[in-house]
Amino acid sequence: MEKQIRKIKLGEEEERDLQYWQSKTPAERVSMVQELREQYIRLFNKEEEYNEAKEAVRQVYKVTKRT
Repeated sequence: MEKQIRKIKLGEEEERDLQYWQSKTPAERVSMVQELREQYIRLFNKEEEYNEAKEAVRQVYKVTKRT
């Protein structure tokens, strides 16, 4: 594999990032956020807290749905 180096102006990287994410559909953006959340949860061993929060959201949903 050939190594490549690109020179970019300061601030140009942020503009490219913005253009990249604007080119994605809302569903693709949400999917990536979820993927990053899952990576964070695994990396920092937050499974227990995640499961507790998920259950709390389910409970709120049930109460909200009934009213």
